[in-house]
Amino acid sequence: MPTRSASLRAFGAVLLLALLLVVGCNTETPPNTPSASTADSASVHDAVIYEMFIPDFSEEGTFRGAMERFDHLEKLGVNTIWLMPIHPIGEERAKTDIGPLGSPYSIRDYYAVNPNYGSEADFRAFVDSAHARDMRVIIDLVANHTAWDHPWLDEHPEWYEDGPINGFTVPVMDGDTTDWTDVVQLDYDNPELRNEMIAMMQYWVREYDIDGYRADVAGLVPQDFWTRAIDSLEAVKDPVFMLAEDESPAMHDAGFDLTYAWPFYGEMVQTWEEGRSLSELVETIESVEDDLPDGALRMRFSTNHDETAWDAPPPALFGGLEGSKTAFVFATTLPGVPLIYNGQELGVQEPIPFFEATPYDWEADSTLMPFYTEYMQVYTESEALRRGTLDILTPNSDDALLYRRVADAEELLIAINVRDAEVRIDLPTDHQGRTWTDVFSGATLTPNGFTLVPYEYRILRAAE
Repeated sequence: MPTRSASLRAFGAVLLLALLLVVGCNTETPPNTPSASTADSASVHDAVIYEMFIPDFSEEGTFRGAMERFDHLEKLGVNTIWLMPIHPIGEERAKTDIGPLGSPYSIRDYYAVNPNYGSEADFRAFVDSAHARDMRVIIDLVANHTAWDHPWLDEHPEWYEDGPINGFTVPVMDGDTTDWTDVVQLDYDNPELRNEMIAMMQYWVREYDIDGYRADVAGLVPQDFWTRAIDSLEAVKDPVFMLAEDESPAMHDAGFDLTYAWPFYGEMVQTWEEGRSLSELVETIESVEDDLPDGALRMRFSTNHDETAWDAPPPALFGGLEGSKTAFVFATTLPGVPLIYNGQELGVQEPIPFFEATPYDWEADSTLMPFYTEYMQVYTESEALRRGTLDILTPNSDDALLYRRVADAEELLIAINVRDAEVRIDLPTDHQGRTWTDVFSGATLTPNGFTLVPYEYRILRAAE
């Protein structure tokens, strides 16, 4: 008769075998475990970012409504969705004179989803659906300030900077008090605030499997906080995708993947609107890029939510629909990562404030939509545009520019006319007589130069 110890050993062996079988059969990702989606592994160099404001992107103004248009994003080659803030908007001191919603950058609860956009389950479905299409999802992180009716003002007033408004203050920028009167400045000298903010950032990655953040006014938050925060996020999900709304190279040292190409954008507008010489813009391109750490990238754009709301959409800034095409091609054929702001591809002509819902009419006839679809296909299929080096051939030109993007397997020649007039520009002699193929028409050319009609752009691929 077996002894009691022998029986226990036999039972243990059976139990262990059963457990191994269960574990071996269970291949599903455990709940609340961040995925390792294809989108996560895509290089930042290959990113195509689409900035989305949920109230505008669909008639419903919801996560579910936005999901119905994911086919559209795929046609544009989008692999990274940047969601403007998804949290409840503050009501106290809200700037409803600008728009009835108030500012989405006035956050009332960092841990909640704006109920007007849908439920937590709806947001989770949005992220899952994007991942199923190999698209990242990053969300806006407003770490510098909160709404006046955020519970922290009552629960943790020590987490805010002292000031003249009932003991609090609105944010200060470059030594001047801002007009952001609907928000309150947080105090990053407080270690408990730092810990809570990092815990919150980890929460959205862990619980909803988001892929990273776009950090609003990142330069107003201490750099050492970002270093620690990004390290902490990578302990939950690696890699995370981090975009800083700032132009400082120090943001890359803190761990951000991308920073804004603000100086380039500002001078590009002046080149189109004020007729400034292109040579000045070339100097900015070269000097700013020289300051970046190796491997660092800029996000390049011809508009974003701020510019479309407070200045004007691209057609109004860049000489109409044709000029806006050329501005976008110019910005995104330089080294960096392209951004499309929702509605940009429709050729919106009037400012669109984000303090109110203005759903886009996606069924309206748009002469720009075919351009964006065709151009973005060229962009996403081009190694030279995504990863190539930049060689400016005519740095002293006033009105048109010739430059090359060169990668191991591809060489492109790009010609840009930034004027509403015909311009002639010649190739340097060592590049004359070479054979190229137009990437759009397929025509074979052997140019010594180009006569470009107003706002014309050309992209040619070197013949093999």
